Amino acid sequence: MKKLLTIFILIFSIKGFSQDSYFLGKTNYCTPEKAESKKSFEVGIKTLQYPEFYEKATRILISTADKDPKYCDAFFLAGYLFRLQDKHDEALAYYYVADSLAQNKAPIFKQNLAIEFMRFGAADEARKKYEEMVKYFPTNPEGYYGIANTSIMLADYDKGIQNLKEAESLYKYTGGMKADGRYMYGMLYSLKGSYEEALPYLEEVHSAYKKDDNYLALYALSQIKVGKSKNDEKLMKKAKQVYEKIKDKPIAEEISKKLKEEFS
Repeated sequence: MKKLLTIFILIFSIKGFSQDSYFLGKTNYCTPEKAESKKSFEVGIKTLQYPEFYEKATRILISTADKDPKYCDAFFLAGYLFRLQDKHDEALAYYYVADSLAQNKAPIFKQNLAIEFMRFGAADEARKKYEEMVKYFPTNPEGYYGIANTSIMLADYDKGIQNLKEAESLYKYTGGMKADGRYMYGMLYSLKGSYEEALPYLEEVHSAYKKDDNYLALYALSQIKVGKSKNDEKLMKKAKQVYEKIKDKPIAEEISKKLKEEFS
């Protein structure tokens, strides 16, 4: 399951979520009590384009948060800069405070906090944040998408599929669902054992993920299952060809076991 955790963090949590206009610096969810606090926030926003200044900007925002402890945006931006520096313990702590201070007004705070929970394997905690997004921001697709994401670890695949459909219906207003969402459909259906439903989605994203070993593992598994159920020799041959590419690769254990059973 650890490898599977890596899959959905790197593919679904990071690639799937979209940061909004917040990073233009024009939005604050909390009002600073000190004038210089807003200036520090604006400096932090500008620094996002210059990695060499991340550490210095983080120190400034930490100092701002200490002096202006109700200014949630300073906490969030400090957490975001920590994440960009791969300091995830610190990012989690600052995101948590920011979300608490914002009092359910900032979907982006909840989303980033949920992603950090996912990095630590805390899918239950991430699920709570995504459910809060759905509750307070029902027209935002990211909350539904996130719930579907957590379903990969929590194994409530039907709930994941249901929420992914909700996300897809809302993504229509922002350009449509991307390849990561189509892949997630394929993964959820495959993990559920609904291989006929999974295969079309996996076929659809082949060009985008054909170099991803875990994708190929799910693809081969769905192909062989459907091929055998329909006695389709051509499809079974294709499945074998895909399997040969990844049979010795370090893929998710539960998928690897099923593949070995099918191709032994």
